[in-house]
Amino acid sequence: METKTKDRGQWASSFGFVMAAAGAAVGLGNVWKFPYLAAKFGGGTFMLVYILMLLLLGLPVLITEIVLGRRGKSNPVGTYAKLSNNSPFWKFVGLVAIAVNFIVLSYYSVVGGWITRYLVQYIAGGFGTDTDIAMAFVKFITHPYMPLLWHAIFMGITIYIVAKGIAGGIEKASKVMMPLIYILFLILIVRTLTLPGALEGLKYYVVPDFSKLLGITFLMAMGQVFFSLNIGAGCTMTYASYLSDEENIPRMAAVIPTMDFLAAFLAGLVVIPAVFAFGLDLQAGPPLLFITMPHVFRQMPLGGLFGFIFFLLMLFAAVTSSISMLEVNTAFLVDNYGKDRVKAAIGAGLLIFLVGIPSSLAQGVFGWFKIGGLDFLSAMDFLASYILMPFGALMMSIFVVKRLGIDEAIKEATNNGKVHFAMARVWSFLIKYVVPVIIILVFLTSVGIIKI
Repeated sequence: METKTKDRGQWASSFGFVMAAAGAAVGLGNVWKFPYLAAKFGGGTFMLVYILMLLLLGLPVLITEIVLGRRGKSNPVGTYAKLSNNSPFWKFVGLVAIAVNFIVLSYYSVVGGWITRYLVQYIAGGFGTDTDIAMAFVKFITHPYMPLLWHAIFMGITIYIVAKGIAGGIEKASKVMMPLIYILFLILIVRTLTLPGALEGLKYYVVPDFSKLLGITFLMAMGQVFFSLNIGAGCTMTYASYLSDEENIPRMAAVIPTMDFLAAFLAGLVVIPAVFAFGLDLQAGPPLLFITMPHVFRQMPLGGLFGFIFFLLMLFAAVTSSISMLEVNTAFLVDNYGKDRVKAAIGAGLLIFLVGIPSSLAQGVFGWFKIGGLDFLSAMDFLASYILMPFGALMMSIFVVKRLGIDEAIKEATNNGKVHFAMARVWSFLIKYVVPVIIILVFLTSVGIIKI
């Protein structure tokens, strides 16, 4: 495959890259999964452990992804091929990253469609007092074709943005949506913290209780950092391939996980005090978005307005992540096959949409189809999140140590000594010894080999 770069494009600004890369990390996992895990594993205790894992795992891997991406100036396949002298094995590792984004987006778009549908529901006035919210959600996801329609709408939004290009599409959209995400968070936080009983939830969320500090707390925090930052998926690597050689990698790499944590923390400030205030199930898991939170909004004054704000925030978070996944596939077609960006984005997006049809209908028409006891959507999630992503992340850390070399990586990160990289030695130690161990622990625990 001959690599072609003539139509790749470039970020218009450092700010645009940071917003886009942070948007790739800030997604649905921040808004529902982080509050759920914090509630289940000790509130403030989980948050402290999460910050520790962010420093030990998230930051060093992000630096690695940005270094490889800018050095290779291509998608994961092109980058691994270029930096390994066209090694077939490392090309395969790059293909795994492409596959991860393809698979994840195929079902992520389904959930993005659910969010889009709920946003429209709140535009129309929300849920009436006589509506059984849980039953309404079940009826929607088991409908013979409605989930498919909203899956198509969400994928259409994603395709449109990516087809517009790096600076003209992804960067413009991210520079608007990412600041708005934090503004919408703040509006919701002000409302939820003024609810009667909300302060008890706030106390639980921010005050550590070290009697609840267990081994599983560390592993769950590791897993959340792993999946929140899309470690091993190649999104940040692809985004970094559009950077100029003058950008400050260490500084940008520090901002991205900080923004990711801030989004997760603010999500907890919205969800946990609100659910405490109304005595609902804080550990509801996935239904927290579509059943528990609508119950919260229905019980609060101006709930329809705040429900609209919440699902608008959710849509922005979902789109900033979905465009990063589609961009990985689009860049692969542009770089390796010389395809026109618009045609590549449309072609990849349509194929991903088609592969996502069984996931879209997994609770209804395709409900009978199981893989290892899991419905199609859950099976695809397991394959991508628990098998392919850990493999990709582990291979990336091995590649930068054994193939590219730590010294060359530091040269790239410092622009050949022009940029100060204060934690170069710490990063080197973490990526050599700590990160691989953490990734292997997360993988072994996820697949049930290690039980805690």
